[in-house]
Amino acid sequence: MIQLLLVDDDSSFLDALSSVLKRDFQVFTATGVAEAKQVLMFEDVDAVCSDFNMRDGTGLELLEWLREQGNMIPFLMLSGTEDASLMNAVSHYGATFCGKTDYDLIETIKTLINLTPM
Repeated sequence: MIQLLLVDDDSSFLDALSSVLKRDFQVFTATGVAEAKQVLMFEDVDAVCSDFNMRDGTGLELLEWLREQGNMIPFLMLSGTEDASLMNAVSHYGATFCGKTDYDLIETIKTLINLTPM
C-alpha cells in the first residue's frame, strides 16, 4: 500500500484528512516539521502532503530539508492563502501547491502520487 505522510499542526484538519485518505493509503501523521523529519528518517513514505504555516516551522523548510537529503518524493504544499512567492518557491523544489480550500483536494493528493489519472 502507498505510504503518505500528512503534516499539519491543526489536529482537527489532520484527523479529518487522515480519516478520508486511510481508505486509499497507509497514512502517517505529524503535527509539525520536527515530527515530520522523525517520521521521514524512520519510515519509507511515498509522498508528503504538508501545511505551510506550522508552530515549529514551515512546510517549505521541510521541503527544502527533504531535497537537501536527495529525497525527490512527491510533495504537496497546502496553504490557506495563495501567495505567488510561495507558489514559486514550491515549484522551484519540484513540488506542487494546493489551497486547503480547493474543492478537489483529495483528488489532487491522489493525482500527486499517480493513483488517479490527471
